[in-house]
Parts: sequence; C-alpha cells; structure tokens
Amino acid sequence: MTWKTTTGFTPFEMVYGTKAMMLVEFEPKTLRTTISLDMTLSAAQEERLLQLNALDEIRKSTLQHTESVQNQRMKWHDLYIKDKSFQPGDWALLYDFEYKDNLGKLQTRWLGPYEIIETFSNGDARLSTIDPIKFKLLVNGHQLRLYHKPLSKDDFL
Repeated sequence: MTWKTTTGFTPFEMVYGTKAMMLVEFEPKTLRTTISLDMTLSAAQEERLLQLNALDEIRKSTLQHTESVQNQRMKWHDLYIKDKSFQPGDWALLYDFEYKDNLGKLQTRWLGPYEIIETFSNGDARLSTIDPIKFKLLVNGHQLRLYHKPLSKDDFL
C-alpha cells in the first residue's frame, strides 16, 4: 500500500488500476455514539484521553526511531567521505560548471591545472595559473581535484 517514488503509484494501483480502500474502525468519539454504546460521558472522555496519550507515546517512539535511523545513515555516509587536503605548491583541477548540463561526449568537466598558492581553514583555496602570465582566483575547495604533475625523463635519472 506504500506509494513508490519511482512509479508514482502504489503496487495495488499498478495491479488493479484503482486506489485501495481501507476499512477504518469506528471509535466512540461523539456523544451520540457513546450513548448508543451505553457509555457514560465521563467514561468516554477518559477513554479518549487514554487514546490521545497512547498516540503521543507512539509519536515519541516514532521520533526516536527516526532519529536513530538518521544517525545510522549519517555514520554510514561519513565512512565514505574522502577528506581533501591541499597544500601550497600542489596542482589542482577546477570543476567547470559551464558544461554541467550540456556535456558532450568528449568534453572535459575540469579546467586547469592550477597551482595552489594558499589554503584557508574553511576549505577555500587561492589558485594561480601555471602560465607565465599569472592569474589568481579564489575558489571553494569542493570544486577542486588534486592533479598529479606529469613525469619527465629527468625524474627517472
């Protein structure tokens, strides 16, 4: 009976083509039904207060369960987060948001490489181009990826 996000329908609707009708138990809520069930008004009020208290307990237990599930998911999510640490002098690639929606088959999403001049405690980094004409810019560290400098023959000798 649960509505599925992927299809937009419940499984019952997918099979039978109509929405499922669930039976609802009727409880003494009004004076007329309490009289028909031979209950006094004070007994009906006490019964209703007990039902409301039980409903509050159910809500509290549901909130505790939701909080525990969210904590478990947060721990699982934090296990797979990779910490990016950049040092001055490293080379980095900058994510290009221009091709975010319209990315061709062979176009790259990354610009650069840039040299990291300075890093800040909030994760930002000051970059400079590696060209002879230096151009500096300040970017968020989440937009960067570490770039490994290409090896030359002199590195092997």
